[in-house]
Amino acid sequence: METTKFLKSLRARKGYTQEYTADELSVTRNTYISYENNPLNCPLNLIFKIVKLLDGNIEDFLIAFKQDYVSYENKK
Repeated sequence: METTKFLKSLRARKGYTQEYTADELSVTRNTYISYENNPLNCPLNLIFKIVKLLDGNIEDFLIAFKQDYVSYENKK
């Protein structure tokens, strides 16, 4: 998944742990891990918060999201 790689790379670049990121977003670590592993199941408002917290670019995330969506649709 492109979105998974995107979020993990942003977090790694900031040097944040999953625990720290989850705390900053006011979610449990397990919840954050599930969103990081499958961002397509993450609420959109939280995606915006995650990308902002990690100093990412929402347009880059949306490009990755589109790649995931096209890949998913092609598997059907």
